[in-house]
Amino acid sequence: MPRIAFSLEYHGKRFHGSQLQLGVRTVQGELESAFEVLAKQPLRVTLSGRTDAGVHAAGQCFHVDWPEGVIPAGAATAAAIASGLEPGEAAGDLDLWRLMRSLNGIMKSDIAVSAAQIVPESFHARFSANRREYVYRILNRQQRSALLKDTHYQVTYALDVKAMQDGASRLLGQHDFAAFRSTNAEQVSTICTISRSEILQLDDGRLEIWIAADRFVYNMVRIIAGTLTEIGLGKRTLESLETALEKGDRDLSGPTAPPWGLTFQSVRYPKEYNLFELNSFDEKAQGVLP
Repeated sequence: MPRIAFSLEYHGKRFHGSQLQLGVRTVQGELESAFEVLAKQPLRVTLSGRTDAGVHAAGQCFHVDWPEGVIPAGAATAAAIASGLEPGEAAGDLDLWRLMRSLNGIMKSDIAVSAAQIVPESFHARFSANRREYVYRILNRQQRSALLKDTHYQVTYALDVKAMQDGASRLLGQHDFAAFRSTNAEQVSTICTISRSEILQLDDGRLEIWIAADRFVYNMVRIIAGTLTEIGLGKRTLESLETALEKGDRDLSGPTAPPWGLTFQSVRYPKEYNLFELNSFDEKAQGVLP
C-alpha cells in the first residue's frame, strides 16, 4: 500500500478548520470525501499541521496510504515526464497526474492539491516535519479593500513598523512561548525555536509578519501578530514582550489576531525525503501548465 504525500492549498473562509468535525465542512473532511469517491473505500488523511476556521494554506502537506491496484499504472513521475511519456502512459507506478486531476475535479474551487509524491512508509506528514512557516498579513490603511478583506487583517490607525520589526527580532531563537498560546491549549511543552521572525513592509499599506519555527503552540502566530500590532499602535512596549516571554503568563501578551490574516505558508522535511523533488509530480514544474 503506497504512501503518497501531497502539497495542498486552500482558502480558509468557508472551512471550519482543518481537522475533521461532524456536521461542518473541514479540510480533512473535504479530502477524505474526495478520496472515498476515487478509492471506493474510506481513507484516512494525515495533515502536517492544524489550522483554525478562516485560516488559509499555501503549502500545507498531507499523506494518505493508497490501496494497491485502485489507480492504474501511469507516468506521473519526474523521470517519466523527462523520458517523454505523457500522463496516463505506463511507467510502472501510480498515475499521480490523474490522481491529482481527479481530486481537484471532485473538490470545490477553494481547495486544491498542487504536487504529489510517493514517499517511504517512514514519512509522516506531521511528525516528520522539522520546520513550519506562517505569514500573517495586515492591511494598514483607512480605506478598505474588497480584494484583500478575506486575507488581510485591516488596522486603520498608523503602525510604527520599525518598533514592530524590533519586536519581531526579539522572538528569534529558543524561548518558552507559554504566554503566546491559548489558555485552552493542550501541549505539554511550550518551548519553540524560531528561525525566522521578520516583518516585510510592502506597498499600499500591506505588512507581512513571517514566522518560522521547529514547532508551534496553539494560536502562537496569531497571538504574536496581535502583540506586535499593539506594539505598533503604541499600546504595548517592547519590554512588555520580553516580560511575557520570561514570565510565561498569557495575560501579559497581546490579543489573538483574527484568523483570516493567517496563512500556513510551508512545511519542511529532512532532506532524505527529497519531498516534491524526486519521484514527484508538479504540473507547473513538469511543463503541463504554462
